[in-house]
Amino acid sequence: MSDADRPAAGTDGVDGRGPGAAHGDPGAANERTALAWQRSALALIAGAALLARLTWSSLGVAALVVLSVALVLSAWVFVESRGRYAHDAGTRQRPRSRGGRAPLALAIATALVGATELAALAVR
Repeated sequence: MSDADRPAAGTDGVDGRGPGAAHGDPGAANERTALAWQRSALALIAGAALLARLTWSSLGVAALVVLSVALVLSAWVFVESRGRYAHDAGTRQRPRSRGGRAPLALAIATALVGATELAALAVR
């Protein structure tokens, strides 16, 4: 590709130096991904804790049991994302296979939170 064919710097979010160049460090993608997983897990933890507080009066212990499972799954995803970044950054060695366990755990936790809220609404 000649210089004339390249888009001008900043016109498409990338300055022509390759993927990740617009953000300065192409290795930062792993860190951004790990941080995104951590934010998702923390948001679900906060949501489950808040929902447990709000549904305690209508569902009682059942809400706490279901939401405790969601909290444990979300906490595991948080720890897993930290370990995944440590592996990708080269500070820890472990098998590369991820197997989709983290997305499954977040999906199950989200479904449990949603089902608990639906149950609380049905009881009212």
